[in-house]
Amino acid sequence: MSSRRTLALIALVLLAVSLGAIPLIVREDIPWQELVSARVWLGAITLLTLLAIRKQLRLPASHRIEIVVAGVLLAIHWAMFFWALKLTTVAVALAVVYLGPVAAAVLAPRLLGERVPGRMYWALGVAFIGLILVVIREGGDTTLTSGSTLGGVMAALVSAVAIAALMLVSKAAVDEVGPLVVTTGELMTAAVVLSPWLPGAIRETVANPLPLLTLGIVLTGFSFLIIWTAISELSVAAVSVMLHIEPISAVLLAMVFLDEVPDPLQWLGIGLVIAGGLIAARDATREDVLAAPANL
Repeated sequence: MSSRRTLALIALVLLAVSLGAIPLIVREDIPWQELVSARVWLGAITLLTLLAIRKQLRLPASHRIEIVVAGVLLAIHWAMFFWALKLTTVAVALAVVYLGPVAAAVLAPRLLGERVPGRMYWALGVAFIGLILVVIREGGDTTLTSGSTLGGVMAALVSAVAIAALMLVSKAAVDEVGPLVVTTGELMTAAVVLSPWLPGAIRETVANPLPLLTLGIVLTGFSFLIIWTAISELSVAAVSVMLHIEPISAVLLAMVFLDEVPDPLQWLGIGLVIAGGLIAARDATREDVLAAPANL
């Protein structure tokens, strides 16, 4: 594996671990609508600043429709995800939402012409089983919907469908337009969609600057750039599995800060997700990429 791919994998792993802190921020006493609006606006401003420095503020006509559609899907994905986190447990919300990247990885060969090695499907399967185990209590006393509301599960399902569509719709734009421009266009579109909650988002950012600035600038603006750059070196399937580290990080952080302690069966699930990521990393080669990147 080349040094660029190695760096891409390392950056992706570190990012996935950091993204696990997002549910902790969402659990703050801040309305989910204003949280997601603050996230996209701060993230968009961060990337617009980078584009201004590089003198690339103009959005090219090529793939403009795909970028706008992806931005709308992004707004839906994050809004429903944050809502789900307000309605249900961290583990349940993430397990349901992360069905989306799995679906995108499975559909990518059929819809995008991307070649995926057979072992990648094993990685996806192992990671998926691990995610299911994360939310099933030892002894079968609780199920996927335990500790949650039907509304939370449904919101997470909508978020999963939106992220799967987003990854597939936006994939072809990056090679031609560039990851920074595509990501910024998506965030700006999402910001416009969520603009009705901007006044409240501004008030909450002034009142709670540290968590919201971290969420918007670090865990959105810069994280998107890292994801786009990493996935340009890897395949959709590889990145989909590697990003399964995020819910594991979130479960561990929830254990420490929210007193949601995994039982032995859940720890087994965590191990399976990590194993799936290692299998994906082994198969992450340039030959797997026949089209441009997607995003989270």
